[in-house]
Amino acid sequence: MEKSYIDPKTVLSPRGSVKNLEILYDGGAGSFSLAKLEWDGRDAHGFRWNGYTDRKSNKVNKGSPISTGYPVWMILPTEIVQAMDFEKIINRKTLNQRVLSEIKTLVESKKIQDPEGFSLTYEADATGIDGNVIEEIQEALMSDNINIISVKEKGNSTLFNVAYS
Repeated sequence: MEKSYIDPKTVLSPRGSVKNLEILYDGGAGSFSLAKLEWDGRDAHGFRWNGYTDRKSNKVNKGSPISTGYPVWMILPTEIVQAMDFEKIINRKTLNQRVLSEIKTLVESKKIQDPEGFSLTYEADATGIDGNVIEEIQEALMSDNINIISVKEKGNSTLFNVAYS
């Protein structure tokens, strides 16, 4: 399956500068990626915006930064890396993947039980899901004709009201 953005695992430019690339976080289309890598012979961390496929033109935006037309990593200064909470960023993706998977499974199950149905409520056992994560989940669900209608916090959970076709 072709990705709708530049896969961070393929960002190896400039050739000779990037080695031992390890993706720590890949937020998907329209989001960002973080990586651990060797840059010109030293250990480093890189950041980049992944890009996305433009819906009107169907062309892939290469994200940022790019250099001479090729996607590249922005190397982060040591002070920024030391201040970052990598665990929180990585856990965000885990939550994103779990919520996506559970909503898709629930929709498929509901379609089998009630072919005429068109909406449901999914309860995620997490609170404080930030707007960026919700946007990422919404974008990913849209490709399966699932739309988030509303998101509400309820006790220690977050309720997602979704419609599907």
